[in-house]
Amino acid sequence: MIDPSEAELSAMRQCLKPLGEAASEVGIDRALSSYSQDEALQLINAVVTTYVEAMVQEHERSKHPPVRMQLQGI
Repeated sequence: MIDPSEAELSAMRQCLKPLGEAASEVGIDRALSSYSQDEALQLINAVVTTYVEAMVQEHERSKHPPVRMQLQGI
C-alpha cells in the first residue's frame, strides 16, 4: 500500500491483536513457511476481516459526522 491514509493506518493497527491471537492458535513459535494452507488462511482471515470491518466503520462514521450544535444563551 503506497501512502496509506490515517484511516487505513488505524485499520492496520486494529489488525494486530486479531493477528496475534490467530498466530497463537496456529503456533506463533513456528516459521510461517511451515503453516498449512488452512493455518495461513486463518491468519489472513483474521487480518482481512478486521481491516474491512474497521474501514466500514470509518466510512459510516465519516458518512454521518456527529452533529454539533451551539446553544446560544446557555
